[in-house]
Amino acid sequence: MTRTREADPAIGPTSYDPTRLDQFQESAADDVRPVGTDETLTLASVLAQQAVLYGMPAVLQYASMCTQCAPVSDGAPWTLNTLKHERSLARSDFRHFRVPNVDTVYSNAWLDLTEGPVTIDLPEFGSRYYTLEFVDAHSNVSNVSARTYPDGPRTIVVTAPGQDGTATALPSDAVVFDVPTLLMWILMRIQVHSGPDDIDTVRALQDSVVITGPAPRPRPWPVLHREDMESSAAAFLTALDTVVAVNGVPVQDLSHVHQFRQLNVGPGTPDVGDLDEVMSRGADIGFTRAMALLDSSRSRLGRRTASGWTRVLDKGAHGHNFVARAVMNFVGLGANAVEENCSYNTYVDSDGNALTGSDGHTYEIEFSEPPPAEAFWSVTLYDAETGWLYEAPGDVFSVRSITSPDGRVSNPSRIVIGHGRPDGHDDARSWLPTPARPFFLVLRMYRPHEDALTERWSPPPVHLADKPTPTTA
Repeated sequence: MTRTREADPAIGPTSYDPTRLDQFQESAADDVRPVGTDETLTLASVLAQQAVLYGMPAVLQYASMCTQCAPVSDGAPWTLNTLKHERSLARSDFRHFRVPNVDTVYSNAWLDLTEGPVTIDLPEFGSRYYTLEFVDAHSNVSNVSARTYPDGPRTIVVTAPGQDGTATALPSDAVVFDVPTLLMWILMRIQVHSGPDDIDTVRALQDSVVITGPAPRPRPWPVLHREDMESSAAAFLTALDTVVAVNGVPVQDLSHVHQFRQLNVGPGTPDVGDLDEVMSRGADIGFTRAMALLDSSRSRLGRRTASGWTRVLDKGAHGHNFVARAVMNFVGLGANAVEENCSYNTYVDSDGNALTGSDGHTYEIEFSEPPPAEAFWSVTLYDAETGWLYEAPGDVFSVRSITSPDGRVSNPSRIVIGHGRPDGHDDARSWLPTPARPFFLVLRMYRPHEDALTERWSPPPVHLADKPTPTTA
C-alpha cells in the first residue's frame, strides 16, 4: 500500500500540542532505569552518544570560552564582554578552532547578557569586507555585516529574551539586535587587502570596536578545555550540564535533552561525577563511539558535485540535523552562514583518489571564470588528519583573489598544488604547497552571488597533473 505524505519530509512530521488533551498530565518522576548491568550499560551508552551528537557545538564553544575567558585564579572574574584580537592572519600554530580561514583577521568575545543588554560601537569599514558573526550556545548564527546592514550601524544594542534594548535613549544610527541565549559568541572577521601596510589599518579597525557591558565578575562555572572535552565523557557531560543550566535549550529540543537527566545533565540533577560505576562506564563507551563517528564523518558535510567537490550545506542553520551540526562544529567551530561564506571542500581529485602530497603528486585547478563572489574568494589547504594548517613554505596556506587598497580585484586562473614549487611558476599566488601526506582543500566565496548559492556555478575539478613515473628495479 502506498502512503501519501502530507508533511514536507525536509521539515519533518507535523506537531501537535498534547496539553490540549482534556485531563492531560505529565510525570514528575525520574525515568525508568534498567535492572541488569548489561541493559544499564546499553542505556548509558546510547544516551551518551546522543548527548555528544547533540551537545558538541555547545561544549566546544564552552571550551573555547574557558580558554579565553576563565579566571587566572579562584575567585577572580571571568573576562566576558571583552574582545580578544588576533593581530595577524592565521598561521600553522593557530589552535582556537579547526579549519580557520587565512583571508580575514579574527577577533572574538563572549557576551554575558545575564545582567542586561550589551552595547557594541563600530567604526566605518567602508568597502572592506567585515562581519560580526553572533553564535548562540547551540551554533545558530546571525550576522551584522554589509550584507545584513548595508548602511552600516555604528552602535548595536544586543538583547536577550525578556530584555528591553530601548530602555535608554539610543543614537539615531543604533540598532537593537535580539539574540536567543544569555551567553553569545561574537566571531569578528575583517578582510586583509594586499599590501604590507594594510594589516596596520585592520588592527586600527579592530581597536575601534568597543564593547560596553556589565563589569566582569566571578562565576561558579567549571574550567574545562578542548582537550578535556575530546578525551573524557565526564568532562564533556559536565560542560554540557553547565551550558544547559546557563543558556537553556531551544524549545523544540526540550524532550530530546530531557533524556540526558539520566546522565546527570540538566537542572536539579547531581554532579556528573556522582554517576555510579555502571552508568559512568556506559557513558565512556557511548562517548568513544560518538567521537569515532564524528571523526569518520568529516568528509560528509554537504552535497557532492560532479567535479568531486562537496558543497558545505546549512552552516549555522541546522535545525534538528544534530549529526551534521556536530560534525560541522567538530571540523570547524563557528562556521558562518552560507550567505556570508559559501564554501566547498574536497578530499579527493577528479578520479576520486585521496589528495596527497606524497609520491610527487601535483594537481591543477583551472578556472574558466572566477568563483562568483561579491567580496573575494580563496582556496586553502589543510592537513587531512587534523584540520590544521600545516607549516607551509613561506606561510603560503592559500591562493585567493587579491583586493588592492583601491578596491581593484585580481583573480588567479590556475592553481598548481604540489609539495615542491613547479618549474616555470614564478607567481607565488598560483602555487599552493602541500605536506608530504594527505590533505584537503576548502574553497570559500565571501558574499557569494546567487549562482554560487543555487549551484549554477560549481568548482572545476582538481586534476592530477603529474602522475609519478614508475621506477624500475
